[in-house]
Amino acid sequence: MDYNSNSDSSNNNINTCSTYGITTQSNENNDELWQSEAFESLKNKGNGVVELGCGLGQISKFLFQKYKNMVGIEIDSKALSILSRTMPGFDYIHDDVLQINYKELCINKKSKLTVIGNLPFYITSQILFCLLDYHKYIEQAVVTIQYEVGKRIIAKPNDKNYCILSILFNLYTKPYLLFKIPSKAFYPVPKVEAAVMKIFFKNNYLNCNLLFLKNILHHAFQQKRKKLKSSLKPLLKTYQLEIPSYVADLRPQQLIPQDFIHLTNQLFPLNKYPFYPDVQTKVWRKKKHGD
Repeated sequence: MDYNSNSDSSNNNINTCSTYGITTQSNENNDELWQSEAFESLKNKGNGVVELGCGLGQISKFLFQKYKNMVGIEIDSKALSILSRTMPGFDYIHDDVLQINYKELCINKKSKLTVIGNLPFYITSQILFCLLDYHKYIEQAVVTIQYEVGKRIIAKPNDKNYCILSILFNLYTKPYLLFKIPSKAFYPVPKVEAAVMKIFFKNNYLNCNLLFLKNILHHAFQQKRKKLKSSLKPLLKTYQLEIPSYVADLRPQQLIPQDFIHLTNQLFPLNKYPFYPDVQTKVWRKKKHGD
């Protein structure tokens, strides 16, 4: 469910969501899901709270009131110079959010992470893929993203928005699209709508070769109107494999996320194509991003 915030309260909504994570979901056990005391990252004055792209501190100043041990990440040295004067005591890292090693940050903080940020629309997907690679070290994320991206993340099978993002965020997380933010809440005013999303990261392990899962998803959704026996043909030919009959005549949007795990294990079983998650840590983000 989405809220259409009026202009008088839009800024307050943004700040409140970033700090407390308002939900509009009514079909889940919200008392359990939104119990802030349950999150390790919010304890010890928010020792595990990380803000991506803190800029001049428009959101940071509200977060910092509650989470004195949080850290911000910002690549703009001029913004950090101003921030260090306007918010003394605020801890920050001068770096690109796509190059941060969130595992090391988690270890240094001795806490899993809560990630908060107003994500730049042009690199939203890459930031999200980066967080998926570090999912073991993140408890939750509260992010402002393009509304269309949010709809893709929560899309279900047979939905027109169902895509790779939908599948991965179903497998790794429990995502919630909270509410829209009117374009006029931003300056300069963007041409697209924005929304706030809260994402809970599951503490699980996908038992398959993730690199082949990525390959299958890429081939399947690159030609999503085609049946899998056609879209996966180049991949199958390379490894001299035959597609299982039960999916041959299906299109990718007809499969639930777990079906892709099952298909990956059928085509590329781990006993023949082993995968080492502690070594092969860069799966979903681009090779140029991060360690």
